[in-house]
Amino acid sequence: MNSATGREEAFQAVSTPGKGKRIVAHIDANAKCEAVIAAFSRKTGQPAYGWPPQFVEVAEWNEVLLPKSPVSWDWVKDAGPIELYVLIFAPGSKESAELKNLVGAMQNAKTKKVANLQANKLRELIGHAKIDKASPDHVAKDENVEVGGVFRMVSGFEWRDSARSVNFTADKPAALIFP
Repeated sequence: MNSATGREEAFQAVSTPGKGKRIVAHIDANAKCEAVIAAFSRKTGQPAYGWPPQFVEVAEWNEVLLPKSPVSWDWVKDAGPIELYVLIFAPGSKESAELKNLVGAMQNAKTKKVANLQANKLRELIGHAKIDKASPDHVAKDENVEVGGVFRMVSGFEWRDSARSVNFTADKPAALIFP
């Protein structure tokens, strides 16, 4: 989102930060689910730009905008490469319950040390999720890709034309990784 122009633009590998820019994500699904979205700095392993992760419950065919207010993912200066993780779970799964509690606690971390420990735990839980580790759905760095029915980065154009989707079950969450 570019607040200078007031419109959303596709997030691409060549996108650059700047005054008035922020990241806005849209998640929708054709089945009820729960999702975690978190961006980590490749340099430090901590939340990129200090952006707190988000947990969201998504109703069937209901689009959800992230981050939830009052949080804003401002992207005004370059702090190096990031990886954005989106994990999608069946409602009420054991994994999603633990992630929901941790992400909730991360919204109000009392000290930087606690925040760093929580971020490390979040990365650990993401790594232990029962996703297909051999082939998680990585989105190529140079593609302007949106994920139809699950996760997309922008609105305002026909995103389904370039959509990707992932499937999840009660036993196996889905993951998207945007490098």
